Amino acid sequence: MKTPVFRFQEEILTDAPLALVRERLQAGLPCLKACRGLRPLEPTGEGLTLRWHHHTLGAVEEGTLRAEPHETGTHLRLDGRLRGWGAFLTVGWMRWRTERLLDRIVKEL
Repeated sequence: MKTPVFRFQEEILTDAPLALVRERLQAGLPCLKACRGLRPLEPTGEGLTLRWHHHTLGAVEEGTLRAEPHETGTHLRLDGRLRGWGAFLTVGWMRWRTERLLDRIVKEL
């Protein structure tokens, strides 16, 4: 029997320059405290990547926040995955927790 997998993806364009986004992500945004298992900020090409990975209630949560330069500011992309049988118990909670995460990040920039 296959393991269930739930995915989410969201993108937003902000007028904040990449240097400001880098500074704020390194300082730690309050809205990202909900994402347990945060790894250090990684430079990737011209942009940045912030990843998290942790286990919760028999499910594995993995997420990636990418920030790339854009001519008008910064392009932010959030990808996430919740896998495992425990995901059925936590999918509603996870959706609520990540709901509008990029909007909250932009407000905190």
